Amino acid sequence: MKSYILKRLISLIPVIIIVAIITFFITNLMPGDPVRVILGNMATEEQVIQLEEQLGLDQPLIYRFIDWSGNIIRGDLGDSLYLNSSVRVAIISRLEPTFLIALMAQFMGGVLGLFFGILAAVNHRKILDQLSITVSLLGISVPSFWLSIILILIFSVWLRWFPVSGYEPLAEAGLSTFRYLILPSTALAFMQAGIIARITRSSILDTFKEDYIRTARSKGLYQRTIIIKHSLRNAMVPIITVIGHNFAILLGGTWIIETIFFIPGTGYLAINAIMRRDIPVIQGCIIFVALIYITVNLLVDISYAFFNPRIKYS
Repeated sequence: MKSYILKRLISLIPVIIIVAIITFFITNLMPGDPVRVILGNMATEEQVIQLEEQLGLDQPLIYRFIDWSGNIIRGDLGDSLYLNSSVRVAIISRLEPTFLIALMAQFMGGVLGLFFGILAAVNHRKILDQLSITVSLLGISVPSFWLSIILILIFSVWLRWFPVSGYEPLAEAGLSTFRYLILPSTALAFMQAGIIARITRSSILDTFKEDYIRTARSKGLYQRTIIIKHSLRNAMVPIITVIGHNFAILLGGTWIIETIFFIPGTGYLAINAIMRRDIPVIQGCIIFVALIYITVNLLVDISYAFFNPRIKYS
């Protein structure tokens, strides 16, 4: 196991290098001059030149890339052009809402997806199977941003159960914080539930064809015992893959949802950085998303052995 993890970590180095190279050059080729955005249209040419020198934007692109790469290796993502703080501090200070939204969405999506997936598999080719498939397809098809608007209209505007937007930190508001997160998490969970339900249904139906399931049934075991103890555990490898993949996407992909609900997470930070041409923050957010995705996928690969002891790492 240790040698496998070491090999995987070493294999991730070129991936991170490629992501960093692409991130730097694409963000620096974005249309729009950040200096002009900062100073405004009334700035003189002397002011523009002075600020470019101050920010190091007057240097050739390759020299800026070398300096930026050296800083990345040391864990320094640079300083924001607007926030008067380092990019690392800006991202860390906004991790809480993003992480809570992703965690809640994954939990709700996982529970609903497993429920509908198992229900569909147990009632294969029956009305409940067709109903579960319909619900899962609906979850996959409905855009999260559209569902967010519908949820705001119903539960915030009409019923007034939840706030329309905003966020209060967990340390200040306590459990009241989750009132701000229920609607955005639900909007994201709907799609997660649809994907997980489809994979769960297919995986469990595949296990029903195996000899050990037929043996369990011949022994007279209850259907619930067969599903939970035998079928579901052996079907968990593809399900865990999807759940881990989706969680990594959620942690890095709540950008639109956070913007709709005005939640100050990393997604809202990234959107504002793009609008302002705050290149260091954009680069930092992309690197952060890439590291999250890589880390979660590594943890998912390692977890396979727990659900299926037949899997050996070398």
